[in-house]
Amino acid sequence: MVKKASQFIFRKDYEKWLLKQGVNSVGAYCPQDKYKCNGKDYLYLDLIGVFAIENDRLYVNALFEEWKAEIDEKNNLKTTLNRLSYLQKYRQFVETIVYGKKRLSKEDNEILNEIRNDLSSVRNSINNSQNPKVDGMDSLIEYIKEEKFVKLAIESSYFFSPDLVAERFEEIKEYICQQKVVDPAFDKEQYKVKFLPARYSSKEDGVHEPVEEEGKVYFKLPNASQRLCVIYQEGARGKNKECGGNTCGGGNGNARVCQLIKDRTGYDLGTTTNKKHFRNFIISHIWGHAIDPRYFTNLWNIVIVPAWANHLLDKDEEGTLASTFKATIQKIITELYDFDNFDNIDWSSIQMTPPSYNNKEVISGRYQINIIDHKSGNAPLGKIWKKSVSI
Repeated sequence: MVKKASQFIFRKDYEKWLLKQGVNSVGAYCPQDKYKCNGKDYLYLDLIGVFAIENDRLYVNALFEEWKAEIDEKNNLKTTLNRLSYLQKYRQFVETIVYGKKRLSKEDNEILNEIRNDLSSVRNSINNSQNPKVDGMDSLIEYIKEEKFVKLAIESSYFFSPDLVAERFEEIKEYICQQKVVDPAFDKEQYKVKFLPARYSSKEDGVHEPVEEEGKVYFKLPNASQRLCVIYQEGARGKNKECGGNTCGGGNGNARVCQLIKDRTGYDLGTTTNKKHFRNFIISHIWGHAIDPRYFTNLWNIVIVPAWANHLLDKDEEGTLASTFKATIQKIITELYDFDNFDNIDWSSIQMTPPSYNNKEVISGRYQINIIDHKSGNAPLGKIWKKSVSI
């Protein structure tokens, strides 16, 4: 069978569906991008349609990822955005129309039979180029575009006020610069150990240095011999046998973060579920590095994120919803706390530079974010207010 260049499986159904969606220039939404396999060229539209008819969701998703990567690599920004919108439209069509489709036209059956025998080699090709996976976010993104998802996630999160951030930064700076052994945030009778906290990790690569004869653990900068400061290892109790009982904490890995937030704002994030002020939220370290005391309780690095979005911040794969969400929230933090103004934050004083982000993945716009403030006077809880941040 000789197939016209513009013909692909389900084209007639797709064009009718596009018209119902209010798309007039349907031809533009039928790109002829090809997947190469064993010397053959296949339209992505064909392969994805055939795999969808086979109910092989794993390889449908994998082909969309291959297609997206190809678009990102070969086009300028404006063209990339246009072509990704075409890809997204076809993904919606496949999800809502093709899966479960039982009757095929004569033309569609011919294309299906022509490609079906090659599916095994296509699977092998995909397996060699990536690890095919099913993303649980896909079905949500079909109905909420990526931009709307990121905006909703950020505007549903809670950030700390610039005053709270500046106050905590100054405490950490003084602790490090003056080689203190008492963190002002925990200089209270209830805390037996008052060192600056950092989360324990068995994969810390030598940056936590226990000195048993002193009963202390020091934090060292990676690839440096110099000790930066004495630390309290959050979550090390029963795990780090060398730290000594005085410097090891138990808890959920964020116990002292929760204690700091409660002390400063009144909001309880660490008690039992029925007493928490925030339910179905997660304390998130936006730049990670929780084993580093400069990051662990520094409030510019901490956001209270909805549980349904938080897991994306743990992923590092570029060109994904996760990387877009992370880059955008990092950009907002950079603007909110004016990272580039050294009158606000003196990064060099704690031997670091301003945390970076991937500006290419940022979704620009105006965001109305929630700000938690310091509790004041007799008020048991700090005020929560809205602030507009444009990026």
